[in-house]
Amino acid sequence: RGVSSVESAATGGAGHLVNFLGSDTMAALMLSKNFYGEPCAGFSIPASEHSTMTSWGKEKEVQAMRNMLTQYPKGIVACVSD
Repeated sequence: RGVSSVESAATGGAGHLVNFLGSDTMAALMLSKNFYGEPCAGFSIPASEHSTMTSWGKEKEVQAMRNMLTQYPKGIVACVSD
């Protein structure tokens, strides 16, 4: 998500990592390692975006979801649904 600075990405992202493991915010991972000694506070997961899911069209929303789950059949996945 867009934020105002690297520092706000780090602090907001680190707050997110208190309760969740999925993150693509490198600044938060670095803060967690440097200030809290956490070698791996989180990791990236397969995730869709609004634009990729809505490009399938309203009528094919189920097919879009099915495609994500087919591409990533195991582990954690995040899938947008409107």
